[in-house]
Amino acid sequence: MRYQQDLQVGLRDRYRRCVTAGFQTLIYEVRHLRQWIESSPALAGILSAAARAEPELDIESWWGSVNSRQGVGWPSKTEAGRAWLAWRLVCRMADDDSREDRSIAINYTHPLGTGGNLDDDCNNFCRVIVGPLIDYLTEQVGSESSVLYVLERYRRRIEWFDRQALYERYELDPSKGEALYDDDLRKFLFAEGIDMPFSQARSASGQSDVLSDLEGDDPLVCELKLFDANNRDRRHVVSGLQQAIAYAQDYGKNVAYLVVVNLSGRPLEFPTDGDAKVWPPFLDVAGVRTYLIAVRALPTASASKLGQVKPVSFAREDFVNPDA
Repeated sequence: MRYQQDLQVGLRDRYRRCVTAGFQTLIYEVRHLRQWIESSPALAGILSAAARAEPELDIESWWGSVNSRQGVGWPSKTEAGRAWLAWRLVCRMADDDSREDRSIAINYTHPLGTGGNLDDDCNNFCRVIVGPLIDYLTEQVGSESSVLYVLERYRRRIEWFDRQALYERYELDPSKGEALYDDDLRKFLFAEGIDMPFSQARSASGQSDVLSDLEGDDPLVCELKLFDANNRDRRHVVSGLQQAIAYAQDYGKNVAYLVVVNLSGRPLEFPTDGDAKVWPPFLDVAGVRTYLIAVRALPTASASKLGQVKPVSFAREDFVNPDA
């Protein structure tokens, strides 16, 4: 969770630097802001998804109307679209090298000015353009962090308290085992305050195991797969990531979650595109960041009696190119 918190603090700090800068230094802060956001895979992924929210948005015609003193008049219908327009303008300003730096700042902020001095124009530009961008990124990062916190609590609940009871129910009819654990995850998410349907929701790619908040057009995509190293093997787990990505793309999401209920008795090792020391691992594939959450669900003897256990290791290529 610290990673998301650090991003939120960093976003607020970058905004503070911009909004307190005057026309002499704003362009430097905007360039640093652009560079800092692009250096974060998480923020870059969020903006990549925002670009798909309203692909018909035309920054040239929009900025032309703003530049002619017609006011901002956001043409976007979604917060993601507004954030994407703001980001495009920030990038355009950062790339502009046609004039000296202070003139660039004046050229972009004066159309949004209120008739005050140049520093006031810069402050207003930051509030009207940079502010919505920072707010959107901060909110998206926070939502991601909250979901991960809830799923981490689910993993611990199974491993610490409910492992034996759920497995005994699983043994009664293994053919329905995935549905058993899926229902259990649903109930837990609902109890944790995540609004969700009790039946699977359909998208163009089929039915996702968990899609929440559909009535608000902001679905949480969470796929669940069993792994027993036998009937439900590596390919079964890999198919879960492919399905999660397809559902996320159907609903215009850039984040998905794959919960792997491990009944093999062997630890699972997943690849990650992030810091290997940070839980959970994740893969950035096709514009979607999918978090991989393994749950040890097989009742086992105490650690002192297990002996040496060989982990099951997945490679990134297994997920990215499952037919290789």
